[in-house]
Amino acid sequence: MAGNCSRPVKAVIFDLDGTLLDTESLVRSVSATVLERHGAKLTPDAEKAALGRRPLEAWQAVIEVLDVKGSTAQQLFDESEPLLQARWPDAHLLPGAERLLHHLHAKGVPVALATSSSRASLQRKLFTENKRHILEQFQAVTCGDEVAEGKPAPDAFRNIASQLQLDPADCLAFEDAPSGVDSATAAGMRVVVVPSLTNRLAYPKPEIDAKSGCCEVLSSLLDFQPSQYGLPGFEDLICGVTPMHPPWRLVGTVVKGFGRGSKELGIPTANLDNSALQAVLAETVTGIYCGWASIGSSSETYKMVMSIGWNPFYKNTEKTAEPWLLHDFPEDFYGEQLRLAVCGYIRPEANFTSLEALIARIHEDARISRNSNTRIAVDCLATECCTISNQHPKLHCLLRSLGISQCEAWH
Repeated sequence: MAGNCSRPVKAVIFDLDGTLLDTESLVRSVSATVLERHGAKLTPDAEKAALGRRPLEAWQAVIEVLDVKGSTAQQLFDESEPLLQARWPDAHLLPGAERLLHHLHAKGVPVALATSSSRASLQRKLFTENKRHILEQFQAVTCGDEVAEGKPAPDAFRNIASQLQLDPADCLAFEDAPSGVDSATAAGMRVVVVPSLTNRLAYPKPEIDAKSGCCEVLSSLLDFQPSQYGLPGFEDLICGVTPMHPPWRLVGTVVKGFGRGSKELGIPTANLDNSALQAVLAETVTGIYCGWASIGSSSETYKMVMSIGWNPFYKNTEKTAEPWLLHDFPEDFYGEQLRLAVCGYIRPEANFTSLEALIARIHEDARISRNSNTRIAVDCLATECCTISNQHPKLHCLLRSLGISQCEAWH
């Protein structure tokens, strides 16, 4: 069992950027643009050094790693900040973030935020129509410009524990950045790590029974099991699948992949072009999902199961999205537009000891998808419509768009 139940958690403290909110993709893009103006290129080492720090300290770390000449952290900050401020409202919540926050809040578990963002940037990031309610769920908030020292110093997390009037050892922190993990550890808290760096070697090795520090590393907030920390467990699983609220929409062109789906696995998966992923999902978002698909100009919809990630068994060096449409097609559909409604999360990516084990697991994922997709789609869409009524016009329209009859939906 992961986690440490010997001391039940009394409060949960979240980092914001890269943990709850996908701002890291925006920061990466803007930072690369600014550095190019100064004759430098953003590298993984520079990203690691900057991740989780306050903006000026992050830029200073980048300058030192890349040995950028003739530029100061303040100059790079002044160039990047207007670009970022314009894009902050576009940052979306990461998978599982809203679900976990809502669950903890509904169960009466104190939830707080310890972020390196300034108070002004926090307002810009969360004060949008679809994210404003998130900020209302925090019982305490500490921003980067409200403490003497930023992460990896423990100030932000200690400040939160003080506001909650709790011993840091009674708090569980969620972090994505190595500097944030160090910060929460120094404050005396247990830490669940959801990495925003693909290089897992950048993070401490988890110790299940740790009294402080990294106790678990997850691929996604969707994988977190609150009951393992003495917290109320989730009650929303449908046939063992986690519903996605809201469901994702992915649209892309079907491209040629590795050629192993039909030949080696006997499973005719499609491959989406990478731009479809980059526009919607953070780099580190991976896992096995289920949902619905339609192709080209056709209004027909098909159940599907999809792998997103690097496929550990094949050790891919490029992230892919490989949906398997659970239908027998007479011919390939390369070049066609593929539209996906991702409604459920099945499991994290995993490695396998043999090709046979991989194939068996893929077929099991397909079985789960076939059994759960209709119920999950109805759950997601009904939640989105704020009602469960087959007379609701918006829900009826959404169900029809997925090819689900009212009779099927409500049984």
